[in-house]
Amino acid sequence: MNLINVILIDDSAFDLFIYEKLLIKSGITSSVKTFNSAREALKFLIEKQKDLSETVILLDLQMPDMNGFEFIDNFAAVPATLKNKIKIFMLSSTIDSRDIDKAISSPYIIDLLPKPLDINQLKTKLSL
Repeated sequence: MNLINVILIDDSAFDLFIYEKLLIKSGITSSVKTFNSAREALKFLIEKQKDLSETVILLDLQMPDMNGFEFIDNFAAVPATLKNKIKIFMLSSTIDSRDIDKAISSPYIIDLLPKPLDINQLKTKLSL
């Protein structure tokens, strides 16, 4: 199995820590880049776009400053060469059907995954 690059974006330090450990232990990846700010993650992606290889982003929906949907709105404006390298999965514990419909209908979100993250479900979605 090829290890994939993973970026975690979540305002919860606890979730970032747990998910990073789970992803590494599961063998999906050997390192995880974590951001507690969607704005900082977007800035990183734009700055590193030339060096970035295929990457999976696990994006929390509910965050202060810039939420998951605001991240997606900004991501829509990045060059296609960067968009083509990235697969985004939104993570949320929402039961709000408007949020679910919005996530599912976005061309940039592969899927909406429930929190807490189920590693086996993610592996299935990534076909690993």
